[in-house]
Amino acid sequence: MSQRGRNQSDRSRANKRRRPATSRGPNPLVWLGGLLGIAIVLAALNLWQSGAFAGPPEATRSQDPGSLLPLAEPVDPLSGGHDMARIPAQTPAPGFAPEGVAVPQLDLPSPQHDFGRIPPRPDVAHIFSVQNTGSADLRIENLVTSCGCTTAKVSTSVIPAGQRADLLVTFDPDYHPTQGQVVRLVWFATNDPTQPWAELRILAEVE
Repeated sequence: MSQRGRNQSDRSRANKRRRPATSRGPNPLVWLGGLLGIAIVLAALNLWQSGAFAGPPEATRSQDPGSLLPLAEPVDPLSGGHDMARIPAQTPAPGFAPEGVAVPQLDLPSPQHDFGRIPPRPDVAHIFSVQNTGSADLRIENLVTSCGCTTAKVSTSVIPAGQRADLLVTFDPDYHPTQGQVVRLVWFATNDPTQPWAELRILAEVE
């Protein structure tokens, strides 16, 4: 082969080496990353729609706090949920307050609240006032609810005479499939001899 032919052959081989590789389609890892990203976005959107990222609901109140007894300092705040073992098979019967002895006296200015028509999400909450119009400390124990969809928390479990506690009740309409009129109950025990077992009631119409 002549010198000229060898030079042309060398240039041809060099051009082939410099030629970029032919594309073979998208990288499978890119597809996998894209699908994973879509799955994460959909999961986050589902959590957002379910209210998982929402803060606590803004609670309603039936009475103006200015018309109620002063709020007591928190002493052993008490939380409660649904627990059948803590609901007495037979509620304690009311007794009589002994004469000449300082006793507490439970006062529930509004023992029932109707949320009206509400969607399944988000949660709703209401504050009940628990007052002590007696002459000794009122003690609250065994705070329990009628359903897992309902939780309760009282600001203090010891209410001095002439003061009150705030009892926050939160209802989750989407806790389990629910539609139409619902009634949920909150119970607690007290050392008021005339009201040893108290009941609060919330109502709602779930869309």
